[in-house]
Amino acid sequence: MDNPKQYRILTRSSDLAIKVFGKTQAELFANSAFALFDLMTDVEKVEVRDHLTLEVEGTDRDDLMVNWMRELLYLFQGSGYLLKQFQVLEARDTYVRGKVSGEKYDPDRHEVRREFRSVVYDQSRMEKTGDQWTAQVIFEL
Repeated sequence: MDNPKQYRILTRSSDLAIKVFGKTQAELFANSAFALFDLMTDVEKVEVRDHLTLEVEGTDRDDLMVNWMRELLYLFQGSGYLLKQFQVLEARDTYVRGKVSGEKYDPDRHEVRREFRSVVYDQSRMEKTGDQWTAQVIFEL
């Protein structure tokens, strides 16, 4: 019985989709940012030590939401920031500006529960329905 392969490949989705809600466009951006870090780590253990200003542009609402989320993810991946407070100062269809607060990742105090590789443009969108704003964001894990 010669069987050199002692494993099988199981198909598994490498994407995670979230749906986010807000009463205003600004609240939707803030809630989307919170969702990213809440899924990534225990935000209760993140302290507010650093404050950063973010300005993001997009060609339309969908592009803007994806760029906003990519910028937030880059703050973690590139600079090691875990964020927990999000104040959106200005939000339009092609521009968002806000203040984000948190601290640098500390392996002794923070656990990264979920690693996000990127934000997937395809199928990510933002829209207003009645008096509710919603966004669907797809992450590649």
